[in-house]
This record gives sequence, C-alpha cells and structure tokens, in this order.
Amino acid sequence: MRSILTIILNDLKIFFSQRGNLLGLLVIPVLLTLVVGWSIGQIGGGGPTRLRVDLIDLDRSAMSAQMIEDLRAANDALVLCPLDNDAEDFCRLGEEPLHLERAIERARSGRTSALIVIPAGYADALENFERTAVGFYSLSDPMQPDPVLQSLNAVLQRASTASMIPGVAGALLDNLTSAAQLPPIEGAARNSFLRALYSRSQQLLTDRPSPVSFRVADSNGDSSSVIDNGFNQSAPGMGSLYVMFTVLGGMAVLLRERRQWTLQRLIALPLSRAQILGAKIGVYFTLGMIQYAIVFAVGAAVGMEFGSSPFAFLAVMAAFVLCITALTFALAPWIKSEGQASGLVLLLSLSLAPLGGAWWPLEIVPDFMQTIGHISPVAWAMDAFHDLIWYNGRFPDVLPEIAVLVAAAAVLFAIGIRSFKYE
Repeated sequence: MRSILTIILNDLKIFFSQRGNLLGLLVIPVLLTLVVGWSIGQIGGGGPTRLRVDLIDLDRSAMSAQMIEDLRAANDALVLCPLDNDAEDFCRLGEEPLHLERAIERARSGRTSALIVIPAGYADALENFERTAVGFYSLSDPMQPDPVLQSLNAVLQRASTASMIPGVAGALLDNLTSAAQLPPIEGAARNSFLRALYSRSQQLLTDRPSPVSFRVADSNGDSSSVIDNGFNQSAPGMGSLYVMFTVLGGMAVLLRERRQWTLQRLIALPLSRAQILGAKIGVYFTLGMIQYAIVFAVGAAVGMEFGSSPFAFLAVMAAFVLCITALTFALAPWIKSEGQASGLVLLLSLSLAPLGGAWWPLEIVPDFMQTIGHISPVAWAMDAFHDLIWYNGRFPDVLPEIAVLVAAAAVLFAIGIRSFKYE
C-alpha cells in the first residue's frame, strides 16, 4: 500500500509542477463556472423546469378528477405524483405507495415542491354549494409568490366561482318570486335549474385561458438570489466538464510514460502489475476529485446549494470520477499519438457534456434528446446533483444514478485492464 501511495504522490507532484496543468485545473474552470452561473441566473434558467408535487385525492370523484385536470392545464410544469410519474421515476417514489403521512414528510423535508390534498366530500361540498378546505403543504414562504400555490389558487378560484354562481342565482330567484308575489320555485325544478347553471358556469370558466404561467424568477426582489440559482446548474455542470478534461487527459500521459519507458522501469521494481495499475488509477481519480472540489468550493462561495446529504453528494462525485477514470483506461491502450489523445479528449468532453446537460438543464430539450442524452455519464451525474440540490434528496434517491455510473465503470475497467499495455 505504501508503494502505491508513493507512486500516486509522485505523479501528483509532477502534475502540479507544470503551470499549464494548474491553469486548466484552477483558472479556466473557476472563470467559466462564474460566467455561466451568472448568465444562467440572469435568464432565470437555474431552477428546475418541472416541479415535483405530491397529490393525494381522498374524494376520488368526477369533480376531484376535474380539479386534477385543471391543475395540469393551469401549469404544465407541475408533475403530479404519483399520477404523472414516468418510467425514470421522476417522483422518486420507489416501490413504496404514496400515503398521506409519507407525502407530508416528503413536503416537510423539501423532497417535493408541495403536497396537495383533496379532501373527502369535496364533490358533495361543491354540489351543495358548501365550504370545503383543500390541504396545501409546502416549505415556501406563504408571503412570497409560489408557482404551485398560484396554480392551485387559480383552479380553486374557478371551482369556487362556479359553485358560488348557483347560490347567488338561487337567492336572486327567491327575491324575484317574492317581489312578484309568486309562489317560490322549489323541489326538483329548482335543483335542476341550479345544477344546469352550475354546469354551464363551470364549462365557461374551464374554457377560459390558463391564468398561470410558470417561470423561474427571483422570489424576494433580490437579484443575487436569481444568480445563486444559476450556480446550482453551472457548478455541477462545469465541474463535470472539467473532470473529463482533467481525467481523460491521462490518456496522453500514459502514452508518454510508455514511450519514455517510465512504466517499464516501474515493472522492474518489486511491484506487481496490479499495484502499478492501481496507483495510476488512483492518480487520475484523485485529480478528478480535486477538480470537483475546486469548482464546488467556488460554488459554495457564491451561494450554491448542496442539499441536506453531504454523503450522497460525495458519492455522486466519486461515482462519476470513477466512471471517467475507467473510460480513460479503456481508451488509453488504443491511442497512437499525443495529438490523437488531445483530439479525443476534446471530442468526448465537448460532446458528452452538453449532451448530458452540463451546459443547460436536460429537461428543456425534447424527450427523445433526453433519452439520447443519457448515453452520456454526465446526464446520470447531473440527474443526481439536481435531485440533491433542488429536492433535498438523500442517498436512496440517487442510488439508481450512482449504480449506473459504477456499473459503467466496472465494465470499462474490465476492458481497460484487460488490454492495458506496459510496453
């Protein structure tokens, strides 16, 4: 173990002794993280484009179903869980059913944007023109604009208006018949008239354009909070991009060491090939983690959020770096020149990063591009970072993404170790 650490420390010393490496590790990533984070924050693109909202329907009536449809129509950014969950389990429900206690806990921990509870008797209350209360649970400040609450209020306002119109019409009908000294209209005729009026008013209100449009914007009038949101996207994205630049650059270094007989001299030492290879893997894994640490330190300094599970955040970082390190060793044996290695680093980094959502949230691209984007390991890392940052996810929530990255690393390491050349 001491021999492996000696090789790692020596290679790191050589790496940091070169000023060009320091420029690529420190200066450029920091500047790009700041510029991109500021830019994304200014256009309001730092937040999620879909909002995870738990919905519990205790009424299960035609009117509660209509309310759910109205919510979808009012704000297409809402993902109502579990009704609108997708194959990728955007709602992060797993196998456990969503009951009221669990939904309240998810809202309390910030893992959802809000919880809406449609009470039992909702339809009866509307049909009888009575008051009813819809439950709303959220960590958002009730004194500040909230897209979920605004959407819910818009829908409930329509339902309340539709329910109020027959009540007003009934009172007006009673006054008119009384003023005209006519017998009051009661029984089936009255109920039929009022229900027809209710149905017509509800239809007219439903046909009106949606009053709610969702966009990510400053919630308290302070421009700095908008910019901070941009760093929640730019720091993980730029960090992942420059991890690839740094770690994949090891392909050229391994080729150079082979041509300079550095690897061959290591073989002559009382070390096994497994120890040598393990040390080289350790070098590039360490460099990748250092690169992430630098970018995230900048993010922390400008207000980036890290969620409530540092262990899960670190696990995602390690899984992604491990995957890129494995990719480096899988490709290194096939590199013939340093120019070829440099070109391949640029090609892979500048294609996998935007494809996987490092430059912009992957949610803004069409569905088929989101599917293609997950060919890139960056997409799995960014999905996990977003869950941790925006929804206070914990380790079980990002375990699928970590598992994919680790599985890919295992396959790539098997390929790379099998074909690795010492001479």
